[in-house]
Amino acid sequence: MPVNTNLQNWAPWAFDKRPNFVFQTSNPIVGFGGATVLQQVMEQNNQTGIWGMTEDGQMNIFNDDCITITGGVTKDGGTCLNLIGKNGDVTITAERNGDILIKGSNILIDADENINIMSKKNVTISGKSSIFFDTPNLATNALTGNLAPRDVTFGGLVFRGTKVGGPAISDAFTGGALENIQDQLKDAAKDASKQLKTLSGNLDPLEAGMGPGAARARELASQASELGGQLQNQLSSIDTSGLSNALNNFGGFT
Repeated sequence: MPVNTNLQNWAPWAFDKRPNFVFQTSNPIVGFGGATVLQQVMEQNNQTGIWGMTEDGQMNIFNDDCITITGGVTKDGGTCLNLIGKNGDVTITAERNGDILIKGSNILIDADENINIMSKKNVTISGKSSIFFDTPNLATNALTGNLAPRDVTFGGLVFRGTKVGGPAISDAFTGGALENIQDQLKDAAKDASKQLKTLSGNLDPLEAGMGPGAARARELASQASELGGQLQNQLSSIDTSGLSNALNNFGGFT
């Protein structure tokens, strides 16, 4: 341990040692907080507890096992324990695999400005009777879930400004309209096939013509007819049951 030779003065040092107890004051050996103003060390059964004060003004309490602070044993109510940070923060940290438990009949959190709750995973708020939000403005940026606003969800943003109405968006993104998507696609396939066949028929008269365009017209008519048949076959075979089941198992689509 480093020694501050400029301030080293052993004259005021007081030391008392017992089998499982050490008490000292004014130890000039410098630690992280300077020399020791007062220190008490207690040892028993390979367990150590230390409390003391250093020159920088810090009071430190260390213990190998649990520390219990109890107040209000003879009181019938009111405040029994105060933890006050006069001009700074109050930090409570459970390291490694420890939890922080705050328990009482009622718990009140009162902030002059903001309250921020952050979690790297999930946040669960459970009210056995009810949960009430008293605020003039309540917002969320959730993309899915049954509380996600329709106007800011993925589906709402995709169909914003289109002719797809609110009920259609709501049904489609809650699984309600997925039952009809297959039929709608099949109808669309039939219409597209008819249009392609009409195009093919319009090109047929050109086949009887002469000149360089006749061969090209026959080729286009054949391609249009083939494309129409392929489109109808492909769209008619679409099965949306898997998509419906997947969305029903996804949060916000049930």
